[in-house]
Amino acid sequence: MIRNFGSADEIRNEILRRLQENADLGDDCRDCDIPLPQRVDAAANGGCNWTIEAFPAVRPSCLPTIKAVTTEMMREYELR
Repeated sequence: MIRNFGSADEIRNEILRRLQENADLGDDCRDCDIPLPQRVDAAANGGCNWTIEAFPAVRPSCLPTIKAVTTEMMREYELR
């Protein structure tokens, strides 16, 4: 699979955009703030060179969907 490349800001903004467009989320979850992705060793992280370890500003009820969108993004994007 060919991956897109993005800066930490670009990746976070794409995650937030996908959350905004997610019809399954309530309004409270669409306004969640997420941290910037952090660079990690791709070999130790399933082939992806970035991760977001924790989502401290995210409501617990929103966490599963936000983690799912982030996991999807990790398959599609490399941190530049």
